[in-house]
Amino acid sequence: MGVLIWKPMPEPVLVPAPRRAARLAGRAGLALTGSAVAAVLLLCLAGPSAAVPALGGDGPPWSFSAAPAATPVILLCAAAIVAGALGTGAGLYALRRGWRPAPGPMLAASAAAVLALVLVPPAGSTDVLNYAVYGRIAALGHDPYVTAPAWLHAVGDPVGAFAPTAWRNAPSVYGPVATWAQQAASWLGGASMARTVFAWKAMAGLAFLLSALLLDRLAGPGRDRRVRAHLLWSLNPLMLWHVVAGGHVDGLGALLLLGAFLAARRGDLGTGPRGGSGGRGGASGGVGGGLVAGVLLGAAAAVKAPFALAGAGLFWAARRSPATLAATAAGTLAALAAAYATRGPEALANVAGKVASRALADPWRVVATALGEGPEAAALEGRLALGAAVLAAALLCLRLPAAPSGPLAGPLAGPQAGLQAVRPALACCLGWLLTSPMQHPWYDALLFPLLALMPACRLDGLMLVRGVVTSLVYLPGAVGLLALPPAPLVRWAAEVYRPWVAPLASDVVIACVVALALAGRLGARPLPPGPALPAGAGRADQRTS
Repeated sequence: MGVLIWKPMPEPVLVPAPRRAARLAGRAGLALTGSAVAAVLLLCLAGPSAAVPALGGDGPPWSFSAAPAATPVILLCAAAIVAGALGTGAGLYALRRGWRPAPGPMLAASAAAVLALVLVPPAGSTDVLNYAVYGRIAALGHDPYVTAPAWLHAVGDPVGAFAPTAWRNAPSVYGPVATWAQQAASWLGGASMARTVFAWKAMAGLAFLLSALLLDRLAGPGRDRRVRAHLLWSLNPLMLWHVVAGGHVDGLGALLLLGAFLAARRGDLGTGPRGGSGGRGGASGGVGGGLVAGVLLGAAAAVKAPFALAGAGLFWAARRSPATLAATAAGTLAALAAAYATRGPEALANVAGKVASRALADPWRVVATALGEGPEAAALEGRLALGAAVLAAALLCLRLPAAPSGPLAGPLAGPQAGLQAVRPALACCLGWLLTSPMQHPWYDALLFPLLALMPACRLDGLMLVRGVVTSLVYLPGAVGLLALPPAPLVRWAAEVYRPWVAPLASDVVIACVVALALAGRLGARPLPPGPALPAGAGRADQRTS
């Protein structure tokens, strides 16, 4: 005969009921996001243009040959970028006010968008053509860190024939792991630029979706955190544009970095002789998790060096356990050493040579011009950027919100176990991204996954603005602005937006971040009191996926 034990019912957890405005904002955000993705898809389907490079071949990837004029192409690109950022911002606004879409359909929508963008030509950049050329050089048995694309073009190779002019004399500046991936795409694509690009975009799309799944796992069971992750990554049109449609290698680095954070969480990084035994297997679990996290971090840095900055967060999380800290550092160094040992010293030299580079969205351009340095400002900018990056990272480490607030309150609130690394990692990465003279919008593949794991904060809107500003700088992407017919829009972009508007806008974003940090107001504004519903109440947008 069993014993009946009475247990009191737990108090119901109240969550904000979505106001009508929140529901409308959420739906508008999804509509804007869908419109942005559709605009990019339409642009790619139109075929070679000022934004879409010619690949040759019959496909895949597939497109028509509409040959649209440059001005409509630039306007469509700009509309997609602005609409996409507004859509993400509207979704985040609605989320804080109680809107609760199911994460499952969001993932499915992301997968559909990725599949569609993989099947069409790349847009917004010719970098993916460089990847194909470097991969082809490696597949033919040559060293892409020594052999420039000009050689492949000169020997009449069918892939080398499409080598972008601006990079023909530049050997690879990517890490060895990126080169292995490029070589794999070349093996799959053979002597066809179109097939090689398709293989690469398929890999980039897969990396993007796997990153979305890892973010979903890292966010934990709380719906708010999962939806936030999908808004800032899986359904973020800026990332879909640059990582999937543009095929940038940064998506591979993001996947490896998120893998490092998941390994750290599963091993409860920081456990050990001094940190307790809260992880799987106690101290051994922390050491093992630290080792795997370090290897994955090193692999991410061997895709692109800036991913190493996120290591500051992993090392900080492991600081209470000397054994785990040592394992994390050893794993990172071992992965980097093993990767670069397969290449000559030129690989490291080429990567190091990028340190003094400047880009079109350089935030120091106006400062250097005001100081009279002009085009010889690289040395000055390097010193300014280094000092500013260190100061910004230190300030953000102190001022970034440490725990979820607002709609993330409840039994699942608070930092997830093993995610103590996110805050310092974001601080270091953002400090560099804000201040570096090398500003490219696809570098934000390092930023948005980390931001997605943080609580809602004022950085969300500022980073979306920054993403729009830098994305617009590089339009149209396949053809340089100066090579286009001098239409009014083209002249304004080349003579006003690039040299003045974009750098000043970037400086304003930096000033806003610093001012909010100094004032201690980076966290989201507290929500006004409103009606609440018990968690799991029978609303359509309260159902779990």
